[in-house]
Amino acid sequence: MYVKRLVFAAALLVVTTAVPGHASGFGGYAAGNLNIRSGPSTSFPAVGVLSAGTGLSVHGCLARYTWCDVSASGLRGWVSGAFIQTEYRERRVFVPSNARQVGVPVITFGFQSYWNDHYRDYDFYNDIDRWDEYHWQDDGPPPGWQDDWDYEDDEY
Repeated sequence: MYVKRLVFAAALLVVTTAVPGHASGFGGYAAGNLNIRSGPSTSFPAVGVLSAGTGLSVHGCLARYTWCDVSASGLRGWVSGAFIQTEYRERRVFVPSNARQVGVPVITFGFQSYWNDHYRDYDFYNDIDRWDEYHWQDDGPPPGWQDDWDYEDDEY
């Protein structure tokens, strides 16, 4: 019985470390140098920059996959979905063109809870009241966005 548990634990360790980032989100890659922001708009303060090719976890994206909540390199924030790639059919594809096929979840952005959970130690957190009243939904599409993504699958 002890040997079976040990083998199971070892197998579980291999599986959970073989695919980094998938435990807390869907795996992806930065398709270019990306500003990671504290909300789904270029107007929100930047948290940092992710270099092209950086592996990241996609926790979910807004409807139409315009903006995605990601974590990478110790950072957590929002990036344009147009600059995130993921693996589909053994090649890298852009998230908006294949998000449904690969299972990227659609989420919402709750400003207060998101900032309270992730940015209390950042200087811009002192302006939380000002940002809480910001109408980010009116900003239009993010950088790199196109309305006619080429979809890999006719089922889309």
